[in-house]
Amino acid sequence: MARTAKRYLEQSVQATSGGVVHYNVGIYSRLSVDHDDKKSESIENQVEIIKQFMCFNNKSGNKKMELVMHDTYIDRGVSGASFKRSGFERLMEDVRNHSINCIIVKDLSRFGRNYLETGNYIEKILPFLGVRFIAVTDGFDSMSENASDGRLAMNIKNLVNDMYAKDISKRVAIARKMSAERGSFNGSIAPYGYEVVNENGIRKLCIIKECAQVIQQIFDNYHKGKSYNEIIEWLYENKIHRISDFNQYGSVHCKHGEVLHQWSPSVIRKMLCNQVYIGMLVQCKSSSRLYEGQMGVRKAGEDEWVIAENSHEAIIDKELFDRIQCALNSTLKCDIDSHVAKDTENIFRNLIYCGNCGKQMHATVYKSRLTDKRNFSYLCREAYLIDKRKCVKNYIREQTVVVYVWEQLKAMLHDEKVCVKDLTEINRLEGERKKLKYATEEKKITETCESMKKQAATIYMKMKEGSVSREEYFVFKKNKEEYDRFADTRLEEIKKKVRKIEIRAEKENKFLRSLFKVCNDPKLNIHLVESLIEKVLIYPSGVVDIVYKISGGIEDGKR
Repeated sequence: MARTAKRYLEQSVQATSGGVVHYNVGIYSRLSVDHDDKKSESIENQVEIIKQFMCFNNKSGNKKMELVMHDTYIDRGVSGASFKRSGFERLMEDVRNHSINCIIVKDLSRFGRNYLETGNYIEKILPFLGVRFIAVTDGFDSMSENASDGRLAMNIKNLVNDMYAKDISKRVAIARKMSAERGSFNGSIAPYGYEVVNENGIRKLCIIKECAQVIQQIFDNYHKGKSYNEIIEWLYENKIHRISDFNQYGSVHCKHGEVLHQWSPSVIRKMLCNQVYIGMLVQCKSSSRLYEGQMGVRKAGEDEWVIAENSHEAIIDKELFDRIQCALNSTLKCDIDSHVAKDTENIFRNLIYCGNCGKQMHATVYKSRLTDKRNFSYLCREAYLIDKRKCVKNYIREQTVVVYVWEQLKAMLHDEKVCVKDLTEINRLEGERKKLKYATEEKKITETCESMKKQAATIYMKMKEGSVSREEYFVFKKNKEEYDRFADTRLEEIKKKVRKIEIRAEKENKFLRSLFKVCNDPKLNIHLVESLIEKVLIYPSGVVDIVYKISGGIEDGKR
């Protein structure tokens, strides 16, 4: 970090003494999702304006910098309210790799519309990294002689851009709500069974007859008592594409060269609950939080939903739909009650995986005819698929897993290769090694702060003597302040990381204590199992593979 500060100062001094500073330029351009963007804001025009600026600068007789393009970084159709953009992230990656030391944009709004984050990048992050920032049409250059004079104008423009983005977000939200109230479909992809047709400015849902027949058959089958699996088998036998594949191929039935996948129970259930099939649109369930000054999406309460009845032609009769909802709600209550009972008793919950396909195995409950006690067994659901993803049958009882885990833990403890004292020492040394690395970094940062403090005093005295200009002194002073802020933040981070290492050591000691507990108490429980085991892999051949949470010193147990 000290080298960054030094390089920044050297570049500034070289420029003020009349030398030419060489810059590797990253051209950044962004095209907003805002439809009000003018044609002149196209990516091509932005890049061309920047290239003309660079060419004019390099041909100037009294130039103070040589601009050489390293690469162009582009974000198309991305909002400037957030800096989570692929092109921008690639740009900053090259900045951190020291591939570029100058960023040029057409104007400040192309760089970003978030006032705080944009200002933070231009005034803090980029100067600290020694990167020059130029906004061509706004006439802003972060390292020009009159840069301080332009910062007020830059901040005002950033504030205007931020307000503009929030205003656009609010107007879009209001427009979407008004559109939904008129019965216009606001989604990007129409629900299965419909296509979007524009009628007098309203996006109407129109029925796709072939899909509608499939939907009606699904509802009819469920109403007649068919299970999800029976419905899935019927769909697969009739070579009917699942919804995602229908959107990909554009055909209801699988054709030659297309891949047929089976439907999932969750998709069928969602379809059976979807009010769109009775001619009702339920929209505005979420909204952007940008105009509230926050990022992300906010879930709206039910009282905020926009419901438009009879907005389009129904595929399912409302009476049939209502009867199916009663049946679904009844089934859901049973599922929830059953899940709660299983969740409180299953000591291997979320730990059993199929060794063949890698998917988590499903826990089922059965009662012993002799003791009437509830027991668990685990099976691979993928074995019941009917398409190419089908796995082999894989099943094991919980008691079998318990016996094997218990035997493995005892064997592991009595194995001559495993010594609790040695493991404790290994963990201690690993923790100390990591802490030493952070201690070294902490020492370097502290030494750099002290060095820059002494340099600041020296440069200040030279400025008073007239051997260093005020501009040179204030450039160094500003860079020192930025480094001091970085140092405070980084030192705090180091403290947290060291604490995490210590917490990790405490967890590993808990693991070792758990091993002692196994010796004294042969009964397994949820807390003990979860503290010891990462996962248990079950293979169709009968092999059981235990993956322990602790790393280094204990090998995975295999049956």
